Amino acid sequence: MSDKAQNVDELKSLKRIEDLLTVLARAALADRIDEIMNDKSHRVVLELTGKMTVRQLAEKTGLSPMTISRLWQKWEEIGLLAKDGKQYRRVL
Repeated sequence: MSDKAQNVDELKSLKRIEDLLTVLARAALADRIDEIMNDKSHRVVLELTGKMTVRQLAEKTGLSPMTISRLWQKWEEIGLLAKDGKQYRRVL
């Protein structure tokens, strides 16, 4: 098998592992995700995390930047978000 074919197979395997982990994580966090999705402003924050700044999210949702920061910290603790440098990104 050539190096290129082996790399393609490895990438496919890694993608499959990622997909399976996502399914497991969603199942484990289902109750928390449902709780967040029931609050409209929290749902908007989660959906737009990584796409908008905290200031933009505050303007859009009416939540304070501090409230959004606390939500992000809480969501990071339970595994919904990951921190990349100074920014958060959605894991799921």
